[in-house]
Amino acid sequence: MSTLKHMGRGNGVLYLMSRALWLSSRGWIRIVKYYFIAQPIANGSTHCHGKKSAIEIRELRSGDPLLSQVRHLGEIVTQRFRQGATCLAAIREDELVGFLWWVPGPYEEDEVRCLFIPCPVGLAVWDFDVYVHPEYRLGTTFSRLWHEASKRLYENGFRFTCSRISAFNPSSLAAHRRLGAKIVGSRTFVCLGPLQLSWSGQGPWLHCSISSRSRPTVRVSP
Repeated sequence: MSTLKHMGRGNGVLYLMSRALWLSSRGWIRIVKYYFIAQPIANGSTHCHGKKSAIEIRELRSGDPLLSQVRHLGEIVTQRFRQGATCLAAIREDELVGFLWWVPGPYEEDEVRCLFIPCPVGLAVWDFDVYVHPEYRLGTTFSRLWHEASKRLYENGFRFTCSRISAFNPSSLAAHRRLGAKIVGSRTFVCLGPLQLSWSGQGPWLHCSISSRSRPTVRVSP
């Protein structure tokens, strides 16, 4: 009930509808709502102070054995690398305890059919799938991951990061807001088997898709 309260009335009702339809249709009907957020990338010259940690932060490249611990099917991970994505990981004793991804150009979403373009092109990147194991969420793992990502991105000329967050995940939204993120838009998707309908207050306002060859292109900017 606490989570529903933090969602707000509208999102809470939509979430309950989504769960009911998902269960009653055995996954055939899905409702997905995203908030789009944007935030500035901190100056790369800043330092992340703290005690020495047993957790190592490093980039995972395609073929790295640790990628088998990523909570996705192998084909999704392969598709991400094809798009030019980078995976930054937090590792403790050969265990993957956290990771985040980003891509500098258009990103083909893997949860719904949609192409996201971070803007301004060349100054903004798309970050996605930020995850920290529950045992490490009260520590510094997330802040260390984010600091290292910000440092690398700033050094490569990027000044903003854009992403989407489920409207049904208020804790993630709150965490990004604490980092300076602001909501810059939203979009709702209704999927009935192969049919996908989506709409937004920003263009494209309404889109209908019945196959992977058709999807809305959404530009997100600060």
